[in-house]
Amino acid sequence: MKLLNKLYKLNRSLVSDDNETALNLINEYIPLQIHKYKSDTQCFDWKIPKKWKVNKGILKDSTGKIILDSDNNILHLINYSNSFKGKISKNNLINHLHYDKNLPNAIPYRTSYYSNNWGFCISYNQFKELNDTIYYIDIDTEFIEGELLIGEAVLKGKSDKEIILTSYYCHPNQINDGLSGVILLTKLYNKLRVLDLKYTYRFFFWPETIGCLTALSQKLIRPENVEYALISTTVGKGDPYYKRTYLKNHSIDNIIEDIVKNIRNYIPTGSDERQLSSQNIRIPTGVLTTIPYEEFDEYHTSEDNLDFICIDTINNMVDLYLKILIKYEKYSKYKLSIDGGEPFLSKYNLYRKIGIPGNSNEEVIRNWILHYCDGTKNSIDMSKLINVNENKIIEYIKLFEQNNIIWKV
Repeated sequence: MKLLNKLYKLNRSLVSDDNETALNLINEYIPLQIHKYKSDTQCFDWKIPKKWKVNKGILKDSTGKIILDSDNNILHLINYSNSFKGKISKNNLINHLHYDKNLPNAIPYRTSYYSNNWGFCISYNQFKELNDTIYYIDIDTEFIEGELLIGEAVLKGKSDKEIILTSYYCHPNQINDGLSGVILLTKLYNKLRVLDLKYTYRFFFWPETIGCLTALSQKLIRPENVEYALISTTVGKGDPYYKRTYLKNHSIDNIIEDIVKNIRNYIPTGSDERQLSSQNIRIPTGVLTTIPYEEFDEYHTSEDNLDFICIDTINNMVDLYLKILIKYEKYSKYKLSIDGGEPFLSKYNLYRKIGIPGNSNEEVIRNWILHYCDGTKNSIDMSKLINVNENKIIEYIKLFEQNNIIWKV
């Protein structure tokens, strides 16, 4: 909770001075390597933006009374707002104000990372009190050369195959969206670090979207080495929920579906699962969360705060992640030991003595298992594909292993 309080107060964004402070704070809990990439670095079709520096963001009424001040809450200013200074009519001002009628006391969080805009975010109740015809704007921001920062922590396992676990730190003055996932991953790292691990685990903390694209384009993540990835965000309120990988039936999907009740299919919206699943990348990436982003009223507002989340929920989600990762660790995938074609089962005394028309159910199950021994499937995958109890799959796997027909990958 101490780390959460410190991170919450920082004005974190895509590229900002407080991002380094945030990663240094996380580094006090887990050992981070901090990667730095300069503004304008090409990341596939994207470029890393300039650093956004806010000197002031003030809205005054006609008498000079301050109505909004970004020093009081950075959410009052559109993230990456341009500068603007001058007198403006209420009719024109309204075009630059953002509010949420559904949460009349909340300050919404709005961004303009890649377009030229200026503006304020205001509670709806404050908006209704704007009765003057003239207002004064004093927004002073700078876009200067900076560095995008990615924090990485690695737990080396026996295998070079990697599990990617990510969250993002770029949403200022919000807890459930982003920071709850950061806290979960720091706790999860410290639970995993004492275990004898099969896979290598890479934890990443970055600004959403552009951070992920940077990690991919700069080869911090090599898709060919990755077993699967999980995105951790909005884990501080509600019951567990899982968004499948784009494959829908990857081993991580199958394992989680046996544990988590609320399951949805992949769609190319949301968080960094889009980038990790995108063309020419295609890392199977799931989102293990609680209330999904965009589905709680407080999402992207000032009411996503310390009072909204429950630390016990985060701790429960840490335990859920750990349970799932350990279960995946215990599974093996299987491959035929012969060079080509199907095994000559008669050689192993595993085929019927007299040839007759048709096949028994047991023979069909046996053949399906052999069919799926291609090095990409484990017993739970086969169970779901064949629609047969996993214990039956395991029986055949043991039999095939005893006869050296298949081997573990």
